[in-house]
Amino acid sequence: MSGTFGVRISPEARRGEGGENQVKAFFSDTFQWCIMSKDIDFGTDLWVMPVSDEGIPSFVVLGVQVKTGASYFRHPKKDEQGNVIGWWFGFDANHEASWTNGRIAHIIVLISDEGTMYWSKIESSQIDHSCQMPRILVRKDHVLKKTDEEELSEFACSTYEKSVFNGAVWNGLTSIKKQDRIRFAMLVPRVVAPHANKHVDNLKGHEALASLLYGNENGIERYWAAGSGFMADAAMQKGKRKDEAWASSDWCWKAAAAFYDYLDGQGGRLDELFSVAKSPEEQAASAVMQFAFDIDDNDWSAALQHIEAVMTYDLYPVDKAWLLVHESWAMFELGRKDEAISAGSNAVSLCLRNPDDITANGICGVAVRLLWQYDWIWGNVKSSGRQVDTAEVIQSSDNPIFWWLELGECGIAGNAVSNRWLHSIGEAEKTHSLRRRFISLILQTAFLGDRDAWKRYCCLQAENAYAQIEDDNEGRTDIVNVLEMFRRCSSKDDYRKVLRSAIQRASDSRIVEYAETVSLDESTHSTALNDLTLFQCIGDYLSADKADEVCRWCLMTLASVREYVRKVSATFNIPIELFKTLKACYMAASRDVQEEIEQWFLELPCVEESYASRAQNLTILFPASFWSDDNLATLLQRGDEGSLQQWYEYERSSHDEEAEAQWHVKVKSGQIDVIKSIDDAQKLSEDEIRRVSDCFSAYCAEVIASYEQSGVIAVHGVDHMLSAFLFCGYAHPELVDWDSFAKIMLSNAEALQDKRWPLKFLIHFSNELPDGIREELFSMLSCFVKSFEDKANIVYWLAYEAMASLCEDERQNIIDYLMANNRFDAVARIVQRFPSEKYVQLMVAMLKMGSVDVCDAVAGALAKLELCNLGGTTVSKIVDDIMRNGTLAQKKWVAEVVVESTEEIPVEMREQLIAMEDSIGASKRKALKERLDA
Repeated sequence: MSGTFGVRISPEARRGEGGENQVKAFFSDTFQWCIMSKDIDFGTDLWVMPVSDEGIPSFVVLGVQVKTGASYFRHPKKDEQGNVIGWWFGFDANHEASWTNGRIAHIIVLISDEGTMYWSKIESSQIDHSCQMPRILVRKDHVLKKTDEEELSEFACSTYEKSVFNGAVWNGLTSIKKQDRIRFAMLVPRVVAPHANKHVDNLKGHEALASLLYGNENGIERYWAAGSGFMADAAMQKGKRKDEAWASSDWCWKAAAAFYDYLDGQGGRLDELFSVAKSPEEQAASAVMQFAFDIDDNDWSAALQHIEAVMTYDLYPVDKAWLLVHESWAMFELGRKDEAISAGSNAVSLCLRNPDDITANGICGVAVRLLWQYDWIWGNVKSSGRQVDTAEVIQSSDNPIFWWLELGECGIAGNAVSNRWLHSIGEAEKTHSLRRRFISLILQTAFLGDRDAWKRYCCLQAENAYAQIEDDNEGRTDIVNVLEMFRRCSSKDDYRKVLRSAIQRASDSRIVEYAETVSLDESTHSTALNDLTLFQCIGDYLSADKADEVCRWCLMTLASVREYVRKVSATFNIPIELFKTLKACYMAASRDVQEEIEQWFLELPCVEESYASRAQNLTILFPASFWSDDNLATLLQRGDEGSLQQWYEYERSSHDEEAEAQWHVKVKSGQIDVIKSIDDAQKLSEDEIRRVSDCFSAYCAEVIASYEQSGVIAVHGVDHMLSAFLFCGYAHPELVDWDSFAKIMLSNAEALQDKRWPLKFLIHFSNELPDGIREELFSMLSCFVKSFEDKANIVYWLAYEAMASLCEDERQNIIDYLMANNRFDAVARIVQRFPSEKYVQLMVAMLKMGSVDVCDAVAGALAKLELCNLGGTTVSKIVDDIMRNGTLAQKKWVAEVVVESTEEIPVEMREQLIAMEDSIGASKRKALKERLDA
């Protein structure tokens, strides 16, 4: 039992007035606790103090409320069989407030006529307020006995307020042992560095290092300028001051000089710190510093080597724990499971043996958090034959093991966004200050070994850099560095967002060159998913050699998934991500590798339902030669799950008369989801079209009736029934029931996201429908937008875009409305579909003023105006410049417009299209070549 060492109390004194009553006797004789005098009645019958077996008082008080007699057993609680399980003890609100105020723990003891003592803790969570007065249940099986001593002692201590370390002080910590000073300076600089506003006459090396790490470089410069300490010449420049610091015999001054160089963008001295470290504590600190800079370069093997090189020294226990937590982190990233667990467990053990060291608390906290992550990823973390129960580790320690998170990190994070740093003079100074703060945050979390906090601050730094690029369309030089920051630390979604933005912004091959430097063989736990995401986004633009490398790596990994899981401790669905990566890189790969992928797919044993749709997306890219009768027979026989089987049957129906006949039978039987395209719909007879329409009408009536009865909205994701109807409606508009389509669109029976696809279909194809049907659909959409409540939803604006396609007379009014609501990208798409000379100036203005997304769409509209010979020399020059210097996304828009157009391509435009073929991505490149050759 923990307590403060001091005066020892004899057993006789502890017994006190034992025997006065039963409860006092029990606590004094059985537990041998102190019975406290009670001269004033505070509403509690008895005060007792836990005492350890060694006679050491805890100086913690437990309040005991005692009630005796049958009257307190008049309100029993019974179970379903009528057996008494306990008794309700009622009290007033004043007593409740006193007993549960959080300062002193209380229990209630009920004594029966037979002398049996039943007890219960008085806790807010256990109090029942369903009756007129608050009450608590005292259970029949909760008899006070000797074995309750430990539980009652812990309950008494649970509300005791331990002293809290309050962080930065005016003078900093003064009682640091020599062997601890470097570790303290690196892990808790806030409490080592002198206050930022304090004048210091003799700054020590570890205080200087702490000041720099905490972000107070101004204090160091003031100290140097004052001519104090061993740096006496006030006229010396900062560079010479750093040289003097480096020449000092104090390793901390050397570290301060090296770190100051690093802040100024000169990291040379950092590499030398390791070699000049002499004592064990210096060796440990230098290894941790080198670790931080190694992981900043994403070199986890080098980081681990620097840590392991020092582990053989005779280190102080907390320094050993410090290195162990870094060793565990690096091994985790490198997939060395058992060693990572062992190192983390040993770090916790060493820290718990040093409860008075505040840095041990922080190290212990991050070690436990790492073990938690291992348990989540690997399950039932075990080390040395025993399971590591991280919750038990925390509960068994009196130390605030997450002290760092509560004190150090929060304090630094607070300063990072404080007026001191953000309200600088001018944007340049503000950017400089933020950069210094991020460096400080990232290094301190790396020094501690706090993986989560390090990743979080790396992400914040990346987001800050990304925001600066977003605000400055000309500042594109750092986009590759920003991508690398996100790749190392961000989530998949954030990384994909930045990648797509980079593709929209980059006007040259830098993004592709960056992607081609990334090796999937070097992925770690933190980068594995982002590495795949990179190639999923950029795969279409890769060189054939790199695309071949990525595709072959995917095939090899799919054959050895378990080994890859072990290597990177993957927590994502590997087959799905690899299928997505193969699909992204397939078109850019050489034909030899494409054939390898096709043969590999043909030889698969069976495709599971969980990734069948991803596999189908890949096979859509396969050429017609793949879908031979023999290959189809093989695929149909192996029993792939999900939609793949239907996909194979659909492919067979396209070149097999018997299979096509079966396809028609399915349509006639009402299985209309086999209609996959407009081409399919055009193969149907009038009777089959009517059959599709009847099935769709019945489906709409059923869905609407179900919604009106239950209020449950149908969510389909992809509504194959609706798709089949629209394909048939386009092919034979006069034969289908458009009224049912209008009803389902105006009804709330289907989710809003399910209405995106039909609206996009109308946007692209409705202008080719007969006039009467277009008028009917326009009227339906007019009602749709009038009843729409959420104007921020994209569905609302898609409806207006569709209306612009349906009604030429209202098109200008719709464009004006979209412009008034800043829907510039929608306006550009409308102009692309319906080019007119009157829109030329509008598009030119939007290209100059619009956002990145808008400029992409405007590039497509201007290309269409050029193809239609509506823009004159102004548009010709702009389109030419886009094809020469535009972003990758803008070039892709231009290529798509050209591929889809039927107009003759101007000679100069043709020359530029040929020149930009290699920069538009493999999937569009083939179609563009065919269009240019036509």
